[in-house]
Amino acid sequence: MGKKCLKIALSGVFVLSISLSALGQGAGDVLRFGLQYPSQDAVGVVMPGVTNATGFGAYQENPASMALFDESFFSFSLSNRYVNEEGTYLGNTSSFDDNNASVGDIGFVYNVPTARGKLTVGGGYSQTHDFNRAFSGSARNNLSTLTDKYAALSLNDPLNTAAFNAFAIDDVQGEDRSLSILRFPVGSDYAGINQNFETTEQGTLGEYSAFLATEVLKNFIVGASIGVISGTYTYERDFLEIDSENDYDGEFIDSDGDGTFDSDINTIRSEDTINQTFTGFSARLGVIYQPTSFINIGAGYQFKNTITVDEEFDTFITTTLDNGDFFEGDDLGEIRYDIIRPSRFNAGLTLNNLSGLTFSASTERVDYSEGRIEFDELEFEQVENDENRIVESNLEDVYNYRFGLEYQVNEQFTPRIGYGYYPSPTGDFENQELDGDRRFYSAGFTAQISENTKLNLGGQLGIWDDRNTVYSTPDVSESITENVNHWNIFAGLTFQF
Repeated sequence: MGKKCLKIALSGVFVLSISLSALGQGAGDVLRFGLQYPSQDAVGVVMPGVTNATGFGAYQENPASMALFDESFFSFSLSNRYVNEEGTYLGNTSSFDDNNASVGDIGFVYNVPTARGKLTVGGGYSQTHDFNRAFSGSARNNLSTLTDKYAALSLNDPLNTAAFNAFAIDDVQGEDRSLSILRFPVGSDYAGINQNFETTEQGTLGEYSAFLATEVLKNFIVGASIGVISGTYTYERDFLEIDSENDYDGEFIDSDGDGTFDSDINTIRSEDTINQTFTGFSARLGVIYQPTSFINIGAGYQFKNTITVDEEFDTFITTTLDNGDFFEGDDLGEIRYDIIRPSRFNAGLTLNNLSGLTFSASTERVDYSEGRIEFDELEFEQVENDENRIVESNLEDVYNYRFGLEYQVNEQFTPRIGYGYYPSPTGDFENQELDGDRRFYSAGFTAQISENTKLNLGGQLGIWDDRNTVYSTPDVSESITENVNHWNIFAGLTFQF
C-alpha cells in the first residue's frame, strides 16, 4: 500500500448530519444555530415574557417587558439538562442518555428613580439555547459499512487518506478508486458486519446583554437591547464495526508488509469529534401597551444577526486485525465560517392578576429560510451556494406558540405551568411516521424565602421525534430515528435591592 498525500479540504467538515433533518453539516448548522427554545431563566422557561415580567431573560422575547418589574433585583440561576433518546437503527431499538449543567442566567435589573413614568436598565448573561443530544444504535448490517463512505470519496480526499492509512479501505489495483477492506478480494460477496455507535452533542448558546426600557407615553413602553452572543458546541461519535460472527476468517491482509497474507479484520473504529466556539452580536426592539391595569399587549423583534464559528474537526480511524496488529489514520482540520441567523418577531398578551391568576400567551414567527452560511475563502463559493440552496428549499418559516398560567397563592408562594408548541422548520417529516414538531411542558414556582430573597424553580420537558443520517454513500443512506425526551431544570435566586 502506497502512502497518500494528506490534503486539508472542506470535505472533512461535511462528514456528519445533525438533528431535525438529513441536511449536510453546512445547511445543518444554519438550522442548529437558528433554533431557540424557552430556556432563558427559571421563570421564563415556564411563562412567556413578551408582555409579562417573568425573569431576567425576558428581554430575549421583548426588552420592553423589563419595565414591568416593580423592584430592582439581582438574579442568578443554574441550568441542568438531561436528554434521553430511544433510537431505532436497522430495526433494532436502543436507549442512550446524557447530562450537562451550566449557568442559566446572572445579571441585574435596576428601576431608575423618575419623577414620572418608568425607566429600567440592566445587563448580564442569560442562556438562549442548548444543544444537548444523545443517541445510539446497534445492529447487523448486511448491505453496507461505514467504510463504504470513506471508499466513495476521491483518492486525494483527506478522509479517504485517513481510512487508507488505517487499512479500513484499500485502492483497487489498476483503477482510480478505493473499496472497503470488507469487500476484498475484489468481486467477493459482502458478508456484512455488526455495527455499534454512540453519539453525544453538548453545548450552550447564550448572550451577554444590556437593555433599557422606558415609558415614553402613559402606559406605552418601549425597550431595546444589545448583546454579545457566545457559546460552545461539541459533537462526539464513536462508531465500531466488529466481526463478532467471524465472517472474515480468511487471510487476505498482509499485516507486516512481507508479501504474505496472514490475517483479516476484527474491528474498525471511527471516532468523530467536532469542537466549535462562536461569537456574534444581537439587537432587539420591543413595545408594550397597557390599555387597562390588567391587560398588557405588545411585540418584540430580534434582528437578523451573524455569528462567527471557529471549528476544529477530527476523524480518527483504527483497524484491528485478528492477529492483534492495528493500523491508524487521522483526518484533522479546522475552518472558520459565518452563520446568518434568522430574524424573530414575537407578539403577546397578558391578563394580569385576575383574582390572583395571571395568563400569558405569545406567538413567534421565525424566518428560518433567510438563514445562510458564508465562507471567507473564494474556493468554497460553490459549496456555499449549494448549502444555501438546501436551506431555501428545506427550511420553512414557522410560528411558535407559548402559553403560561400562574397563581399567586399569597405573597410567599406562586406556582405556574406552561406549554409551548414549536412546529418543525423542515419538510423532512412529511408523509413519514415521525412527528418533528416540538412540544414543551413546563412547571415551576417562586417562593419568598426572606424579605428580599426569592427562590425560583422551573422545569421543562421537550418531546419530539428526529431522524439523523448515520452515513451516506452513492448507493445507500443509513439513518436512525429517535424519540427524544429533553429535560431542562432551572434553579435560581433573586435578591431585591
